[in-house]
Amino acid sequence: MSMLVKEVMTREIIAIPPDETIESAAVTMTHYGISCLIIKGETSVQGILTERDVLTRVVAQGEDPKKLKVGDVMTSELISVKPETSIDEASKLMLKNRIKKLPIMDPDQPDRVLGILSLTDIALVKPQLIKEIKKLETEEKDIQRLVREPESQHLELKASLRYNSRQHCLDPDLEFNCLKTVCAFLNSEGGDLLIGVNDRNRVVGIKHDYKTFNKNNRDAFENYLVNQISRKIGNIHLKYITVTFPKPFGKEICRVNVQPSQEPAFLYHKSRQYFYVRAGNGSRPFNISESARYMIEKWPDVMTSTMDITA
Repeated sequence: MSMLVKEVMTREIIAIPPDETIESAAVTMTHYGISCLIIKGETSVQGILTERDVLTRVVAQGEDPKKLKVGDVMTSELISVKPETSIDEASKLMLKNRIKKLPIMDPDQPDRVLGILSLTDIALVKPQLIKEIKKLETEEKDIQRLVREPESQHLELKASLRYNSRQHCLDPDLEFNCLKTVCAFLNSEGGDLLIGVNDRNRVVGIKHDYKTFNKNNRDAFENYLVNQISRKIGNIHLKYITVTFPKPFGKEICRVNVQPSQEPAFLYHKSRQYFYVRAGNGSRPFNISESARYMIEKWPDVMTSTMDITA
C-alpha cells in the first residue's frame, strides 16, 4: 500500500504577506533554511514563492529585489493536495506540472496549509524517483537555453497560438502560422515550435490562449492544437509530433517538438493545399514544380511507390 503525503511532508510552514519585498522574502528563507514560503493575505492563501521563482523571475530577469513585491513574483495558481493523498498520486501530479513543491491543504479548512511536500521528500522514500527528478532538471535547463536562442532552421518562436494581444481577439492567421511551421518542420529536418515566446525571446506564456477556450486550461489547449494538426495536416503525421508544457522562468509555454516526416506533409487551409519547407528561420511555400522536385529528392522511395500505384 502506498504511503500518504501526511507521512512524508514537512510540517514547518512559514507564511508572509504578498506586499513584502523579494529581498525580505529571501532573508526569511535563508534565516529558516527553507526553499519556499506560503504567501498569505488577510483571509486566504494567495500563492507560493520558491527559490526557483526568485532565481528565474527576479535574478535572471535583472529585477531589483528591494523594489519588487512578493505578490508580483509568487505562483498564484496553487496546485495542492490533501494529506490523505498517496505519494504515488502526488509525485505524478508534481512531475506532470513540473513543480518541486506541493502545498498540503487542510480538507476542513481550505485556506489552512498543513505542510509542504517536495520532490526531495518523495525521493527519500521512493529512490526510483531520483531519475525522474534529474530528467526534469535537465529538461528545465534545456528549455531555458532554447528560449534564449534566435529563430533558426530548427526553432520558431510564436507569442500565441490564436490570441491577438494587440487587438484583444482571436486571430486565425496566428493559428495558421503555427500550423505552417509544423508542416515545414515535418517536410524538412524537424525542429521546435515554442508557443508563448515572442520573437524578442521574451517569455510571455499562454494564459491568454487558455482563456479563449471554454475550459480555460492546458488540456483544452492541447486537445485543440492536436485536433487542428490532425484535421489540417493529417493523423499520419501525429506520430512525429510531441507536445509538452514547460515553464521557463515560471511561465507556462507550449513546446511542439517535430521530427522529420517519412513522407510529404501538406497543410489544408481555406479549401487549398499548401506544401511548406523550412528555409533558414522561415517557412517557405513551394509551388507545384518546386514541390515535385523536392519530394522526389527527399522521399524517392515514397514517390516511386506512389507513381507505381497511380500508373
